[in-house]
Formats: sequence, C-alpha cells, structure tokens
Amino acid sequence: MFIEKEHMIGQSYINKTREYLDYLEEHLDNIRKAFQELSIACDGMTWVGDDNTWHTLRHEVCNHDISKFSTEEFVPYRNRFFPLDTTTEEDKDAFNKAWIHHYEVNEHHWEYINSLSDELVSSKPGLIERYLIHMLIDWTAMGYKFGDTAQEYYEQNKHKILLKPEQVEFIYTIFNRLAKRG
Repeated sequence: MFIEKEHMIGQSYINKTREYLDYLEEHLDNIRKAFQELSIACDGMTWVGDDNTWHTLRHEVCNHDISKFSTEEFVPYRNRFFPLDTTTEEDKDAFNKAWIHHYEVNEHHWEYINSLSDELVSSKPGLIERYLIHMLIDWTAMGYKFGDTAQEYYEQNKHKILLKPEQVEFIYTIFNRLAKRG
C-alpha cells in the first residue's frame, strides 16, 4: 500500500506546529482581551489616563510575545509543549536557553523587571509600573486559558516571584480593581 499522509513524519511536524501556532494565536487574542479588561478596571489610574503611558503600553501589548516566533524560541517551545509524541525526549537545555531568551527580551516578566538597573528605573518614572501592568495582562490572559485569575496565579507562585514590596502593593491595587469588576 502507498504511504498515508498521517504516516509522514513531516506531517507530524506540521500538525504539532499548527497546534502550537493555534495556542499562540489564542494567547495573543487573550492578551488583547486582558488589555481591555485591565484598562477598564483601572479607569482613573494614572496609566490609563495618561495618553503617553497608555499608548506606549498598547504598543508593547501589540508586540506581546513576538519573540516566540524567533529562531531562539520557536522550535524549543514547540518541542516542549507540543512534542511529536510522548516518547520523544524533550531537549531541556534548548528549552532553558529559549526561556532565558524569552524573559530577557520581554519586559512583561518579573525576571526582566528585576534585571533593570536602579539608574534606568529612577530616570524613567512609571517604567516599572507599566511593565508590571503588562505582566498582569499576561497573567490575566493565561488565566482565561487555565481557569484562574492573575491574583490566584500570583498567590500560588509568590514564593518564587521576586517583587519588591512596593511592586507587590501596586499589583494588589490592580487585583482589587479587577475583583470589584468580577
């Protein structure tokens, strides 16, 4: 008998890549929705009322996770989360390098925020808050997928999320606003 399409190894790569792209598309759509939700919930806060800050954040959100399409991240992420089969061993070293690349180039991760110099932060008022908001947008979007909230995610993981006390206070201000809308 001739070869069936599903027996082609290349087709397996295409199928898993398509699944990964569908996941990325869903995440980006959830990011868009989360940005809207946070903007509405935080009406009256400086970041929503200041056109420059809001539009800068909007621009950053429009470029959210674009690095996941890079050569450094795409294949290791696809291999990790959408492997060809359950017997395929994940290349943990490749994924770890991809993850480090991801958080080093995406300001919506607390690891990135912690890497910023005090001089940079003090020279750009509101920078950390904008990055924290983007982080909360990401957590909110992930919550749509996994059935929790940004606050629940933080509560479950705060033992490993290294934020300064004033940053924690800031994110709880937003958590409280989101809860009032909920």
